[in-house]
Amino acid sequence: MDKNRFYSFVLFAGILLGALMAAYSVIEKSNISDYKWAAKIEDTSIPMEKYLTQLDGLSKDKRSPLTQEDKEYVLERMIEEELLIKRAIDLGMLNDNPMARGTIVQQMIKTIIAENARYEISDSELESFFQENSGFFTKSSRLRIQQIYFSNEQLKDDSLVVAKKAYDLLKRGDDFESVSKLGSPSALKIPNSLMTLSKVREYIGPSLMNLARELEINSFTSPIEVSGGYKIIYLIDKEMASPPKLNDIKASVSSEFLKRKDDQSLRSYLENLKNWYDVSRNLPK
Repeated sequence: MDKNRFYSFVLFAGILLGALMAAYSVIEKSNISDYKWAAKIEDTSIPMEKYLTQLDGLSKDKRSPLTQEDKEYVLERMIEEELLIKRAIDLGMLNDNPMARGTIVQQMIKTIIAENARYEISDSELESFFQENSGFFTKSSRLRIQQIYFSNEQLKDDSLVVAKKAYDLLKRGDDFESVSKLGSPSALKIPNSLMTLSKVREYIGPSLMNLARELEINSFTSPIEVSGGYKIIYLIDKEMASPPKLNDIKASVSSEFLKRKDDQSLRSYLENLKNWYDVSRNLPK
C-alpha cells in the first residue's frame, strides 16, 4: 500500500470514528433527556420520577409482576389527568369553580407550612413565647364577648363610617343590642356565654382575643380593620386566673407556638407573592 492510499485510509477511518462517536453522543444525550420525562402534553411534562412513583404504588398493590400493559395503562391515565386539568384551565374552571379553587388554595397552604413540621423549638424560644402569651394558656380564664361586624361587601363604601357611628353610640351609652343592629347580618354569631381563651380565639382570632382580654367589663374596642371590613369587640364579662407553670403544659405551648409559626409563615409567603407578581387594585373611593 503506497503512502497516499495509507494516509487516505487513516483519514477516512478517523472521520468515520469521529462520526460514530458524535452519533453515539447525540443518542446518549437524547436518551438521558428522554428519561427525564415520561410524557409531554404541549409545554407540560410528566416527570419520569412521578411516573415511576405511580408504578411503584401499583406494583405494591399487585400480587404479580407489572406487565407492559400495566406500564402503558398507568402512563395513559396520567396523560388523561393532565389533559383534563389543562382543559379545565382553558375553560376557566379555576376562575369560576369555588371548590376547585379552594382545593388548590388548601394544598398550597399545606405546602407553605410543611417546612415548620421539622422546626425544633429551643427552650428559650418556648419560655419567651409562654411569658408573652401567659393569658392565653390560663385555662380557667374565660371571656364573654360579642362583636359587631361591618362588611365592606354589604355596606360598600360606608363600612368604616357606620363602624365609627356605632362606636360613638356605644361611647354615648347606648345599649349594645340596639347598636349591633347597625352591623352586617353576615357576622359570625358568638355564643353569649363565658368561653375559654382558646375558644374565643377560634371565633375572633388571636389578635382580637388579646385585645378583648385587656378590656374592662362592659367596655369595647374602637373599630378594628379585619379581612373584609371592620369589627368592634364588646366585653360583657370575664374571669381571669393565675397562669399555670410552663413545665405542666409544655406540649400545649409547643403546639400553639408551631400553630402561630405556621400563621406567620403563610402571611410572609402571601406578602412575598404580592411583591413577586404585578398586582393592581381598583378599590372605589
